[in-house]
Amino acid sequence: MTQMTTIGTPQMSEYDDRIVEIEVTGVCRQDVKRVSSYKKKVAHSRMNEAMREIYSLGGKVVGVRLLGESQANNQPVETDA
Repeated sequence: MTQMTTIGTPQMSEYDDRIVEIEVTGVCRQDVKRVSSYKKKVAHSRMNEAMREIYSLGGKVVGVRLLGESQANNQPVETDA
């Protein structure tokens, strides 16, 4: 039996570092957001939770985009705390 060799950082894989940008429209509650459409950046691990929150507020997901490292570093991201 052969062993698998991995290259890179053992603590965290690229999969764990993924950031997604969710484009949202239709949220009309002024106390939540003052605009009708916006983009929300979240960690890939929180994407399902973020989408549930959007739908519960009456919003609609228009698009989801996986961001590259340079794009993800520009703005803060919601992560598991």
